[in-house]
Amino acid sequence: MRLQQLASAIALLVFGPFSVAAQDEGARDSNWTFELGAGAGIGPDYEGSDDYEFTALPIIDVSWKDRIRLTTKGGPGLIGTPYRDDSFSVDIGLFYDGGRDQDDNDALRGLGDLDVGAVAMARLGYAFGPLEAGLEMTRDLTGDRDGMTATAELEYGVALFDDQLHLGVTPYITWANGDYMDNTFGISASQSASSLRGLTQYNAGSGLKDAGLSVNLGYQITDNISAFGGAEYSRLLGNAADSPLVADEGSANQFGAFLGLSYRW
Repeated sequence: MRLQQLASAIALLVFGPFSVAAQDEGARDSNWTFELGAGAGIGPDYEGSDDYEFTALPIIDVSWKDRIRLTTKGGPGLIGTPYRDDSFSVDIGLFYDGGRDQDDNDALRGLGDLDVGAVAMARLGYAFGPLEAGLEMTRDLTGDRDGMTATAELEYGVALFDDQLHLGVTPYITWANGDYMDNTFGISASQSASSLRGLTQYNAGSGLKDAGLSVNLGYQITDNISAFGGAEYSRLLGNAADSPLVADEGSANQFGAFLGLSYRW
């Protein structure tokens, strides 16, 4: 998982069903909510890398009736919620993914850039007690990756200390189609010939891509100001883990962490 994806996932969990940015009754009556903040995180410099990078990330979120959101959480994008009740929710969205630059790491030199661009997302969620089961599907609409993923997750969320501290723990597992796997983890004959590290040719087929666990905390400092953070571990699986980019040049074990502060009104 790239760093921005990690930080965005943590921010979505912290400010999702178990929002730490509590509002007074007057704010709840407003059709609009706004949130500004900043954070910093650390994560792999490409999916499967064992080299890590620090990045500063802005937090911008504009919401109308909690139904339409323009946000940087989940990557810059737009989310709509066409249906939601006490238990079931449906979200759809369109995000921007910057892809992968061959200059990010010497292991990528000669492979060329992996451009992505627009990514469509659809998510189904079902809450029961402190648990929410979710199924999120993504599909690349532009770029080189041309992939599709499906992620199943089960989030446990709890509020502590008079609702000031919120904890979320989420195990998940992700499946990816052949285009995603081969374009992300595969090495073509031409890429092998031009690789700086002399990577061997490799074809990656569809299958389980990774499984992981994220732990997220949010603390309400005032009615409007919140601090949040989280850590995540994931393990690449199957053809992803066997790729020369992972097995020879990187690691199947992926870690990340993120801290931030935001103001909401």
